[in-house]
Amino acid sequence: MDFITVDFDKSIDRSAFDCGAHPALNTYIAQHAGQDQKRNVSRTFMYVQDGALLGYYTLANASVALEELSDDQKKKMPRYPMPAVLLSRLAIDKGTQSKGLGQRLMSDFFRRVYTVSKQSGVAFVIVDAKDQNAADYYQRKLGFVPSTNNPLRLVLSTATFIQTLDARK
Repeated sequence: MDFITVDFDKSIDRSAFDCGAHPALNTYIAQHAGQDQKRNVSRTFMYVQDGALLGYYTLANASVALEELSDDQKKKMPRYPMPAVLLSRLAIDKGTQSKGLGQRLMSDFFRRVYTVSKQSGVAFVIVDAKDQNAADYYQRKLGFVPSTNNPLRLVLSTATFIQTLDARK
């Protein structure tokens, strides 16, 4: 399975990256992503074009408790915390925004989760949206559902996209 991103690479200049609305995402890629990678806290994947960082996303392992799920998501699920992948960060450089790169990065992310799901259980994908606009995007475009205890924490069953990716094989 081909990916459009590369593993975090400290040799790529990250200091010029600017996503605009959320400076913490700029700081993270410039100063913290490498440290988190070394400590096995998360993995960051970068979209680089002509040597410039244009976007990135970070994923980590997580779990989701039954009480966080919608009534529909709870169906046929066990009563204990279930394995999940957390999309902890997604950022696009402001000069590249609104050109489809976010959708391409999400597709790349879903393919990575699919690959992991073939080796280890992954029942859900979790996103902690930075604001309501981001939450609206994840819900409207990708089918995420708000957690019952935090409207900016969004949850998606991996079954929804794993079946689609399996069918493409």
